[in-house]
Amino acid sequence: MTERLSDRIFEYLQAAVGREVNLRDIRVFLKIEPGSKDDQNLRTQMATTMISRRVVKPSGRGDGIYKVIVPIEPIAWSLDGDDREGILDFRFPRSYIDDTTFGLEDLVEIFAGDMILLDGRTNFGKSAIAYSILGENLDLLLSILMGNELTTSKLEITPKLKRRLRRMFWAKWMGEDGKPRFDILPVGVDYEEYIRRDYLNVVDWITLPGEYWLIDSVLKAMKDRVGKGILVAVLQKGKDSEYAEGGERTQRHADLELRIDSYGENESVLTVARVKSPKGKNPVGRKWAFDITDYGANLENIREVVRCGECWGKGWKNNRPCANCHKIGYIDKKFKEEQ
Repeated sequence: MTERLSDRIFEYLQAAVGREVNLRDIRVFLKIEPGSKDDQNLRTQMATTMISRRVVKPSGRGDGIYKVIVPIEPIAWSLDGDDREGILDFRFPRSYIDDTTFGLEDLVEIFAGDMILLDGRTNFGKSAIAYSILGENLDLLLSILMGNELTTSKLEITPKLKRRLRRMFWAKWMGEDGKPRFDILPVGVDYEEYIRRDYLNVVDWITLPGEYWLIDSVLKAMKDRVGKGILVAVLQKGKDSEYAEGGERTQRHADLELRIDSYGENESVLTVARVKSPKGKNPVGRKWAFDITDYGANLENIREVVRCGECWGKGWKNNRPCANCHKIGYIDKKFKEEQ
């Protein structure tokens, strides 16, 4: 019995789910002569039948290109379990030099499958925060660190990274067998392809030269593949920019966003920019200043800072540098409470 053309088309499309197809390639694969009766039938099937069956959708440009739709079925769900389901005992960076801390564990909840976005200026602590998160959670999840500046041209760990990890004396990078407790992947493109399901995936850092308009779809694809793990994505941010490279779209899929900027002359400041699951009052906008020591390996002197009450965060008062905050615009919270 001769197979119907519609069945042959459908079979071809099932092998291309999630991708774009075009009439020319379909004709070649099915050995259809251009201008023939089957060619006209193909056009009709694609433009009507396959669209009405929600198998494809046209590009909208009249160019014979169609996107093959990924079939999605309703999920089976219930209200079994309790309110702690999915919440991880996630640990955030702290100082092992002077025992100061951001206290983020008391402010936010981290669920399996969440994405933590770290964005900030170069050399102000993004990697220090990312590697601290990695070191703090080695006992919680299997882990992987990926990026394009982690290895040499010979695919060996860089001396700079090795020194940083050694100086993080508090982190147990090696197991009892003497082998590393996390993997390093030298990845600079197609980040979503290397995400490991159910792992803590730390990506330092994501770059999309000339294609930053794709950042939200790239981050979404990475997050979709993390399963019950966690994605920590590091992005660069310009000196006076509010958002990371890619603009506001960078934060669309973030469950927690932490921004890192300069503070005063030699310090950094971490700002909570986005929280989807706060514990109690939402901490968005709260800031902590800190020092980075040991060649970027450790944190020190972490303390919350608040807007200066004399200059209201401007750093200037009566056309002069504010004497209360030394032109920073913020002061230590404990000092303001003492005033």
